[in-house]
Amino acid sequence: RRVREAVVSTQSTGDRVALMRFVSGRSRLPNDIADVSQRFQIMKTDKSKDGLPTSQTCFFQLRLPDYTSEVIMEERLRYAIHNCRSIDADNYMLARNVENNTAGSFEDGII
Repeated sequence: RRVREAVVSTQSTGDRVALMRFVSGRSRLPNDIADVSQRFQIMKTDKSKDGLPTSQTCFFQLRLPDYTSEVIMEERLRYAIHNCRSIDADNYMLARNVENNTAGSFEDGII
């Protein structure tokens, strides 16, 4: 519970939007809370101590290793949520394929 409070309560609105994008791939929740199929979860991982957090967007999970202090956890989390853009790699590849004229279609069975 203490970790959850540190993750959510000390953040600015911009940090909360970045956290939402980091853990869900979305910048905001749906208008109807009934459309949220997963509950937000914070999971412990066995990664190296004081490492960067990760997420599983399909499961709405924030995955945190052990940290030596709350300050380090907040620093690592803030860095990750503002600098990790790998969820956007799908859009990058789609744009690259269109530019290179290699985009597939549903009929081709490529997409």
